[in-house]
Amino acid sequence: LFDFFLEKNMLGIFWRLLEQRETPVSVKVQMLQTLSILISNIEAGPSIYYILSNDHINELIRHPFDFSHEELLAHYISLLKAIALRLDEHTVQFFIGDSPPP
Repeated sequence: LFDFFLEKNMLGIFWRLLEQRETPVSVKVQMLQTLSILISNIEAGPSIYYILSNDHINELIRHPFDFSHEELLAHYISLLKAIALRLDEHTVQFFIGDSPPP
């Protein structure tokens, strides 16, 4: 199942849906929850490197979500926690840039 997720670039599809204003908040909440569960449960190694090295995660972190929706905020925080728990000396490099975000 995870191979299918990678093969079809589902992370990119998730990101495109999350960044659109027209996407209902309930869908955004579900997608953030799904990403959080995915990041928390995939095994260390190439899979986690692939997920974290893709710039979609950085874009998602920088995205100005409407945090007036408490459930969206809660799942965003859970996603940040899941990412933080996966950081080590190898994966932190994916979050350190040479220039500030646009």
